[in-house]
Amino acid sequence: MQDHRTKSELELEIERRWREKLLRVATAEEFQQAYDELHALFLKEQECPGQIYAQVNPRGMDRARRLILRKVGQGQRVLEVGSGDGETSRLLARQGNAVVSIDISRVALETARKRVAGEGLDLRYEYGDARALNFASDTFDYVVSEHFVEHLSPSDLLVHLTEVQRVLRKGGCYLISTPSRLWNGRRSVGFHLRVYTLEELCQVVEQAGFAVTWLEPRFLRRLGFVIALKKPLLWPVFLWERLLDAIRIYKWPPGIRSRLIPSVIVCASKRN
Repeated sequence: MQDHRTKSELELEIERRWREKLLRVATAEEFQQAYDELHALFLKEQECPGQIYAQVNPRGMDRARRLILRKVGQGQRVLEVGSGDGETSRLLARQGNAVVSIDISRVALETARKRVAGEGLDLRYEYGDARALNFASDTFDYVVSEHFVEHLSPSDLLVHLTEVQRVLRKGGCYLISTPSRLWNGRRSVGFHLRVYTLEELCQVVEQAGFAVTWLEPRFLRRLGFVIALKKPLLWPVFLWERLLDAIRIYKWPPGIRSRLIPSVIVCASKRN
Protein backbone atom coordinates (compact mmCIF):
# COMPACT_ATOMS: atom_id res chain seq x y z
CA MET A 1 0.00 0.00 0.00
CA GLN A 2 1.31 3.42 -0.92
CA ASP A 3 0.76 6.86 0.51
CA HIS A 4 -1.92 9.01 -1.06
CA ARG A 5 -0.71 10.97 -4.05
CA THR A 6 -0.42 14.73 -3.71
CA LYS A 7 -3.73 16.32 -4.64
CA SER A 8 -3.94 19.27 -6.97
CA GLU A 9 -5.53 22.54 -5.88
CA LEU A 10 -8.39 21.95 -8.32
CA GLU A 11 -9.11 18.54 -6.77
CA LEU A 12 -9.06 19.98 -3.25
CA GLU A 13 -11.43 22.75 -4.33
CA ILE A 14 -13.91 20.20 -5.73
CA GLU A 15 -13.74 18.19 -2.50
CA ARG A 16 -14.27 21.25 -0.30
CA ARG A 17 -17.26 22.32 -2.36
CA TRP A 18 -19.02 18.93 -2.37
CA ARG A 19 -18.07 17.17 0.85
CA GLU A 20 -20.71 18.55 3.21
CA LYS A 21 -23.45 18.11 0.61
CA LEU A 22 -22.56 14.44 0.16
CA LEU A 23 -22.44 13.83 3.92
CA ARG A 24 -26.07 14.92 4.09
CA VAL A 25 -28.81 13.02 2.24
CA ALA A 26 -27.52 13.80 -1.24
CA THR A 27 -29.56 13.04 -4.34
CA ALA A 28 -28.29 10.79 -7.12
CA GLU A 29 -27.98 13.89 -9.31
CA GLU A 30 -25.74 15.60 -6.74
CA PHE A 31 -23.52 12.52 -6.47
CA GLN A 32 -23.31 12.38 -10.26
CA GLN A 33 -22.35 16.05 -10.56
CA ALA A 34 -19.67 15.72 -7.88
CA TYR A 35 -18.05 12.61 -9.33
CA ASP A 36 -18.38 13.77 -12.92
CA GLU A 37 -16.36 16.83 -11.92
CA LEU A 38 -13.76 14.72 -10.18
CA HIS A 39 -13.43 12.11 -12.94
CA ALA A 40 -13.23 14.80 -15.63
CA LEU A 41 -10.37 16.40 -13.68
CA PHE A 42 -8.59 13.03 -13.34
CA LEU A 43 -8.90 12.44 -17.08
CA LYS A 44 -7.52 15.88 -17.86
CA GLU A 45 -4.58 15.45 -15.48
CA GLN A 46 -3.77 11.92 -16.67
CA GLU A 47 -4.32 12.46 -20.37
CA CYS A 48 -1.51 11.15 -22.54
CA PRO A 49 -1.01 12.14 -26.21
CA GLY A 50 -1.95 9.39 -28.65
CA GLN A 51 -4.26 7.49 -26.26
CA ILE A 52 -8.05 7.41 -26.65
CA TYR A 53 -8.53 7.25 -22.89
CA ALA A 54 -6.80 7.91 -19.61
CA GLN A 55 -7.23 5.64 -16.62
CA VAL A 56 -9.30 6.95 -13.74
CA ASN A 57 -7.86 6.12 -10.32
CA PRO A 58 -5.46 3.46 -11.70
CA ARG A 59 -4.66 0.95 -8.95
CA GLY A 60 -2.79 -1.75 -10.86
CA MET A 61 -3.08 -5.43 -10.07
CA ASP A 62 -3.10 -5.09 -6.28
CA ARG A 63 -3.71 -7.73 -3.62
CA ALA A 64 -7.43 -7.04 -3.26
CA ARG A 65 -8.04 -7.27 -7.00
CA ARG A 66 -6.16 -10.58 -7.28
CA LEU A 67 -8.14 -11.94 -4.34
CA ILE A 68 -11.48 -10.89 -5.85
CA LEU A 69 -10.64 -12.55 -9.16
CA ARG A 70 -9.62 -15.78 -7.43
CA LYS A 71 -12.65 -15.81 -5.13
CA VAL A 72 -15.20 -15.23 -7.93
CA GLY A 73 -13.64 -17.69 -10.36
CA GLN A 74 -15.62 -18.16 -13.55
CA GLY A 75 -19.15 -18.79 -14.74
CA GLN A 76 -20.72 -16.40 -12.22
CA ARG A 77 -23.14 -13.49 -12.60
CA VAL A 78 -21.38 -10.50 -11.05
CA LEU A 79 -22.34 -6.93 -10.19
CA GLU A 80 -19.53 -4.44 -9.64
CA VAL A 81 -20.49 -1.30 -7.71
CA GLY A 82 -18.25 1.62 -8.59
CA SER A 83 -16.68 1.08 -12.01
CA GLY A 84 -13.71 3.36 -11.41
CA ASP A 85 -11.15 2.74 -14.16
CA GLY A 86 -13.10 -0.35 -15.29
CA GLU A 87 -10.20 -2.75 -14.90
CA THR A 88 -11.68 -5.09 -12.27
CA SER A 89 -14.89 -5.62 -14.25
CA ARG A 90 -12.86 -6.14 -17.41
CA LEU A 91 -10.70 -8.83 -15.77
CA LEU A 92 -13.74 -10.54 -14.24
CA ALA A 93 -15.39 -10.68 -17.68
CA ARG A 94 -12.19 -11.95 -19.30
CA GLN A 95 -12.18 -14.71 -16.69
CA GLY A 96 -15.51 -16.00 -18.02
CA ASN A 97 -18.11 -14.20 -15.92
CA ALA A 98 -21.22 -12.22 -16.91
CA VAL A 99 -20.54 -8.79 -15.42
CA VAL A 100 -22.57 -5.63 -14.95
CA SER A 101 -20.62 -2.64 -13.62
CA ILE A 102 -22.41 0.47 -12.36
CA ASP A 103 -21.19 3.95 -11.49
CA ILE A 104 -22.82 7.24 -10.57
CA SER A 105 -20.43 9.12 -12.85
CA ARG A 106 -21.32 9.12 -16.54
CA VAL A 107 -17.80 10.40 -17.29
CA ALA A 108 -16.28 7.30 -15.64
CA LEU A 109 -18.73 5.01 -17.47
CA GLU A 110 -17.92 6.44 -20.88
CA THR A 111 -14.20 6.06 -20.24
CA ALA A 112 -14.63 2.45 -19.12
CA ARG A 113 -16.75 1.63 -22.20
CA LYS A 114 -14.04 2.96 -24.51
CA ARG A 115 -11.47 0.72 -22.84
CA VAL A 116 -13.35 -2.51 -23.58
CA ALA A 117 -14.81 -1.58 -26.98
CA GLY A 118 -14.34 -4.43 -29.43
CA GLU A 119 -13.24 -7.05 -26.88
CA GLY A 120 -16.51 -8.99 -27.14
CA LEU A 121 -16.83 -9.48 -23.38
CA ASP A 122 -20.03 -10.29 -21.48
CA LEU A 123 -19.74 -6.92 -19.76
CA ARG A 124 -22.07 -3.95 -19.49
CA TYR A 125 -21.43 -0.54 -17.95
CA GLU A 126 -24.58 1.12 -16.65
CA TYR A 127 -25.46 4.25 -14.75
CA GLY A 128 -26.61 3.37 -11.25
CA ASP A 129 -27.09 4.63 -7.71
CA ALA A 130 -25.70 2.14 -5.16
CA ARG A 131 -28.53 3.05 -2.79
CA ALA A 132 -31.24 1.97 -5.25
CA LEU A 133 -29.95 -0.88 -7.41
CA ASN A 134 -32.01 -1.18 -10.58
CA PHE A 135 -32.00 -4.98 -10.70
CA ALA A 136 -34.46 -7.70 -9.80
CA SER A 137 -34.09 -9.56 -6.52
CA ASP A 138 -31.92 -12.70 -6.43
CA THR A 139 -30.03 -11.76 -9.61
CA PHE A 140 -26.30 -12.01 -8.82
CA ASP A 141 -23.94 -14.65 -7.43
CA TYR A 142 -21.40 -11.99 -6.40
CA VAL A 143 -21.40 -8.27 -5.81
CA VAL A 144 -17.94 -6.67 -5.64
CA SER A 145 -16.64 -3.22 -4.75
CA GLU A 146 -13.11 -1.84 -4.45
CA HIS A 147 -12.46 1.48 -2.76
CA PHE A 148 -16.15 2.31 -2.81
CA VAL A 149 -17.89 2.02 0.57
CA GLU A 150 -15.71 4.78 2.04
CA HIS A 151 -17.43 7.15 -0.41
CA LEU A 152 -20.81 6.66 1.30
CA SER A 153 -22.09 8.24 4.49
CA PRO A 154 -22.91 5.73 7.28
CA SER A 155 -26.65 6.01 6.63
CA ASP A 156 -26.21 5.56 2.88
CA LEU A 157 -24.00 2.51 3.47
CA LEU A 158 -26.75 0.75 5.39
CA VAL A 159 -29.21 1.47 2.58
CA HIS A 160 -26.67 0.17 0.06
CA LEU A 161 -26.07 -3.05 2.02
CA THR A 162 -29.82 -3.68 2.19
CA GLU A 163 -30.00 -3.34 -1.59
CA VAL A 164 -27.06 -5.71 -2.06
CA GLN A 165 -28.84 -8.28 0.14
CA ARG A 166 -31.85 -8.02 -2.11
CA VAL A 167 -30.08 -8.50 -5.46
CA LEU A 168 -27.84 -11.35 -4.28
CA ARG A 169 -28.97 -14.91 -4.89
CA LYS A 170 -29.28 -17.37 -2.03
CA GLY A 171 -25.76 -18.19 -0.87
CA GLY A 172 -24.25 -15.26 -2.76
CA CYS A 173 -21.72 -12.89 -1.27
CA TYR A 174 -20.54 -9.30 -1.38
CA LEU A 175 -16.75 -8.87 -1.66
CA ILE A 176 -15.75 -5.51 -0.14
CA SER A 177 -12.29 -3.95 -0.20
CA THR A 178 -11.76 -0.57 1.44
CA PRO A 179 -8.80 1.39 2.89
CA SER A 180 -8.25 0.96 6.62
CA ARG A 181 -9.01 3.91 8.87
CA LEU A 182 -5.66 3.19 10.51
CA TRP A 183 -4.01 4.00 7.21
CA ASN A 184 -5.95 7.19 6.53
CA GLY A 185 -6.01 8.42 10.10
CA ARG A 186 -9.01 9.22 12.26
CA ARG A 187 -10.49 11.84 9.94
CA SER A 188 -11.56 10.91 6.45
CA VAL A 189 -10.45 13.29 3.74
CA GLY A 190 -12.01 14.56 0.54
CA PHE A 191 -14.74 12.29 -0.78
CA HIS A 192 -13.95 9.57 1.75
CA LEU A 193 -17.02 10.25 3.87
CA ARG A 194 -16.32 7.46 6.38
CA VAL A 195 -13.35 5.11 6.66
CA TYR A 196 -13.34 1.91 8.73
CA THR A 197 -11.17 -0.53 10.58
CA LEU A 198 -11.85 -4.19 9.92
CA GLU A 199 -13.81 -4.41 13.16
CA GLU A 200 -15.94 -1.38 12.33
CA LEU A 201 -16.78 -2.62 8.84
CA CYS A 202 -17.63 -6.10 10.14
CA GLN A 203 -20.04 -4.55 12.65
CA VAL A 204 -21.85 -2.57 9.94
CA VAL A 205 -22.04 -5.54 7.58
CA GLU A 206 -23.42 -7.80 10.32
CA GLN A 207 -25.93 -5.13 11.27
CA ALA A 208 -27.20 -5.34 7.69
CA GLY A 209 -27.81 -9.08 8.12
CA PHE A 210 -24.76 -10.62 6.43
CA ALA A 211 -22.50 -13.36 7.76
CA VAL A 212 -18.92 -12.02 7.71
CA THR A 213 -15.64 -13.67 6.74
CA TRP A 214 -12.39 -11.72 6.84
CA LEU A 215 -10.03 -12.28 3.90
CA GLU A 216 -6.33 -11.48 4.32
CA PRO A 217 -4.30 -12.02 1.12
CA ARG A 218 -0.84 -11.20 2.45
CA PHE A 219 -0.12 -14.36 4.44
CA LEU A 220 1.50 -17.19 2.48
CA ARG A 221 0.57 -15.37 -0.75
CA ARG A 222 3.49 -16.90 -2.63
CA LEU A 223 1.96 -20.30 -1.99
CA GLY A 224 -1.47 -19.11 -3.08
CA PHE A 225 -3.11 -19.23 0.37
CA VAL A 226 -5.44 -16.63 1.88
CA ILE A 227 -6.32 -16.37 5.54
CA ALA A 228 -10.12 -16.60 5.88
CA LEU A 229 -11.63 -16.20 9.34
CA LYS A 230 -15.31 -16.03 10.31
CA LYS A 231 -16.55 -13.43 12.78
CA PRO A 232 -16.33 -15.54 15.99
CA LEU A 233 -12.59 -16.04 15.41
CA LEU A 234 -11.76 -12.40 14.71
CA TRP A 235 -11.46 -10.98 18.22
CA PRO A 236 -7.62 -11.24 18.33
CA VAL A 237 -7.48 -9.28 15.05
CA PHE A 238 -9.88 -6.66 16.41
CA LEU A 239 -7.81 -6.31 19.60
CA TRP A 240 -4.69 -5.88 17.47
CA GLU A 241 -6.40 -3.08 15.51
CA ARG A 242 -7.44 -1.37 18.75
CA LEU A 243 -3.84 -1.49 19.99
CA LEU A 244 -2.53 -0.03 16.73
CA ASP A 245 -5.19 2.69 16.91
CA ALA A 246 -4.25 3.53 20.49
CA ILE A 247 -0.59 4.04 19.59
CA ARG A 248 -1.48 6.15 16.52
CA ILE A 249 0.07 3.80 13.98
CA TYR A 250 -1.33 5.86 11.11
CA LYS A 251 1.43 8.41 11.84
CA TRP A 252 4.16 5.80 11.38
CA PRO A 253 6.24 5.32 8.19
CA PRO A 254 4.25 3.71 5.35
CA GLY A 255 6.41 0.59 5.11
CA ILE A 256 5.79 -0.31 8.75
CA ARG A 257 2.08 0.47 8.60
CA SER A 258 1.46 -1.63 5.50
CA ARG A 259 2.91 -4.69 7.26
CA LEU A 260 1.06 -4.27 10.54
CA ILE A 261 -2.44 -3.13 9.55
CA PRO A 262 -4.89 -5.94 8.70
CA SER A 263 -6.34 -5.64 5.20
CA VAL A 264 -9.97 -4.50 5.28
CA ILE A 265 -11.33 -7.05 2.82
CA VAL A 266 -14.44 -9.01 3.75
CA CYS A 267 -16.75 -11.55 2.18
CA ALA A 268 -20.27 -10.67 3.32
CA SER A 269 -22.39 -13.76 2.68
CA LYS A 270 -26.16 -13.68 2.29
CA ARG A 271 -27.64 -15.84 5.00
CA ASN A 272 -29.68 -18.80 3.75
